[in-house]
Amino acid sequence: MDDDTRQFKESNSQEFSDDAIRRFLFGRLSAAEQATFEEYLFTGESLEARVRLAEFDLADDYALERLSAADRKAFEKKFLLSAERTRQLKVSTALRDRFASTTTVAAPAPKGATASISERLRFLFGLNQRAWRLAFGVAALAVLVAAAWLVLRESHLRQTINPPPIVKSSPSPSSKRETQHPPGITSPPEHHTTPSPMPPHGTALPVIVSIDLFPGGDKLPQINLPKGEHDIVRLQLAIKPNQTGSFRAQLLTADDQSIFNSQSLQTTETDAGKVDFDVPAALLKIGDYRVSLSRADDGSKRSVASYYFRVR
Repeated sequence: MDDDTRQFKESNSQEFSDDAIRRFLFGRLSAAEQATFEEYLFTGESLEARVRLAEFDLADDYALERLSAADRKAFEKKFLLSAERTRQLKVSTALRDRFASTTTVAAPAPKGATASISERLRFLFGLNQRAWRLAFGVAALAVLVAAAWLVLRESHLRQTINPPPIVKSSPSPSSKRETQHPPGITSPPEHHTTPSPMPPHGTALPVIVSIDLFPGGDKLPQINLPKGEHDIVRLQLAIKPNQTGSFRAQLLTADDQSIFNSQSLQTTETDAGKVDFDVPAALLKIGDYRVSLSRADDGSKRSVASYYFRVR
């Protein structure tokens, strides 16, 4: 081994310089230096990666005409020996042609000098021009404005979909009725008009029309419907005295079509035996109706009584 080869191996035993890699790609190493370089190339992954990067840099320099005349000849003769390197040159040339219309031609590099990666990127994408820098600044500002708008819009939509809950006060319990009718009376009772609790400010006062109903009877009690949209017909269903528990009431037409029902009704007057069944007046029309009252607390749903009335 001669002195030059030994010096080359000792100086590059740890890491080869960029100049040594470039000389290798141009085919300018001696036979002994070539053998030493290839030995490290096959055994070291870091050197292989650096050679790959140097190949891309060399192809870019050739496409952008940064090589001297001697280096261009060495590139064409010694570098373009494989299909992969030829493809690298085609990619570099295509990128140069793609951005040729939007970039200015940079001043040729000094003989034998190589530009850094950041410099080549600025040249390739035209970042050294004021117009490009201004365009990138405007684009970044537009992205920030769009992101802020999306955040505000999402917050507004969340408030629209999930509004704050409205706390409603529970209605006061119904007062006891003053008039009591013992069971067994079959004459048609009179109905009484009772005002409902105070509604929200700005709405009309609803009216509650009350009527006492008894099981059976020869004549149908008759009801005059109120005209208000929110008015209520209160059916006071008479049952046997001293019955407690929960009841279920169902309102049906003359042909047994169900139009309204209420669960868990409680007796309002235990001694006299009475269950209040409130029906929206808007559901009633002129005709005959039947109310079926059954137990709701023992699971049997056994019928207690049926009541009949007529709307005119």
